[in-house]
Amino acid sequence: MKERPKTLPPTLRDKHRYIAFQVIGERPFKRDEIRRAVWDASLSALGVLGSAKTKPWLIKFDEKSQTGIIRVDRKHVEELRFALALVTGINGSKAIFRTLGVSGTIKRLKIKFLKEFGWR
Repeated sequence: MKERPKTLPPTLRDKHRYIAFQVIGERPFKRDEIRRAVWDASLSALGVLGSAKTKPWLIKFDEKSQTGIIRVDRKHVEELRFALALVTGINGSKAIFRTLGVSGTIKRLKIKFLKEFGWR
């Protein structure tokens, strides 16, 4: 019988921040396109080492309102915001990322920045 490894206590876990964003583009985009665009933006602007430190992770993306949430390491929020600002296209279509805000919890992020887009 295999034993599961012990989970890290909260004091040793990485701290995260969550970025609310909106994609403004020529056409609606799918979740996979956005995930790839976030990763490509991080790699091109920050490099492999910077991307590893930033740890960008697409939590949720609403294809209807073209808004979403990205998790990032708390020490590297501004670096990821910089990388997203450099995006000018996704899969050959013109598009930009608009950062709506940053928060420490997903619940507060939804209340403060994504409520007007129909998020609950």
